[in-house]
Amino acid sequence: MKKILILGVTASALCAASALAADLPSKKPPVVYVPPAPVFTWAGPYVGIYAGAGFGQDKLTGNTAAIGSHKTNSTGFTGGGLAGYNFQFGQIVVGPEADFGYDGNNKSSKFNNRTVKHEQSWVGRVRGRIGYAITPDILLYGAGGVSFADNKVTLTTPAFHGNKSKDLVGWNAGAGAEYAITRNILGRVEYIYDDYGKETYDFGATRRIKSTYKEHTVRAALEYKF
Repeated sequence: MKKILILGVTASALCAASALAADLPSKKPPVVYVPPAPVFTWAGPYVGIYAGAGFGQDKLTGNTAAIGSHKTNSTGFTGGGLAGYNFQFGQIVVGPEADFGYDGNNKSSKFNNRTVKHEQSWVGRVRGRIGYAITPDILLYGAGGVSFADNKVTLTTPAFHGNKSKDLVGWNAGAGAEYAITRNILGRVEYIYDDYGKETYDFGATRRIKSTYKEHTVRAALEYKF
């Protein structure tokens, strides 16, 4: 009888201790929910700045043998701003982009005591881009569109000095690679070819020069994606 009573008291004590332990605060650290990192997307607006070098080629042909034919190969700094918007469909990224900035190409050519000088000071472009994201944060793309620039031609002869300026409209094509440094900071390098066709600069009936201007640009850009 005593053994049964002792066993009963022991069982009751164990049950009470278990219940008390269950009510005590747990020493285990609380489980913290960490949401998964959001997947990067190229979609959305962006603005940026660019800098690089422009390599101009201007063929200047006079209407007389005295003026002659001149080829100027100029090199200058280019820098400015850009803005665009990306749409993303799977790994395909497309969108419009515009840029505008300084383009300091100038070069002189001499022939038969005649000097012909080409000068450029600004350039702007409106382009469409299409690219393929080879990884979530690396984009390879091609681009093309309309180009705008100025061109000043100066003619100097022993008996004459004058200049004419025109705003040019042409086309462009190029390609590049872009990298998402962070979710909001993008960097790129690219090549652009601009072709402005032919323009005639009239300095008088006996002094006309036909210009055929093209430019190759290599530049880098840093952008902020919203």
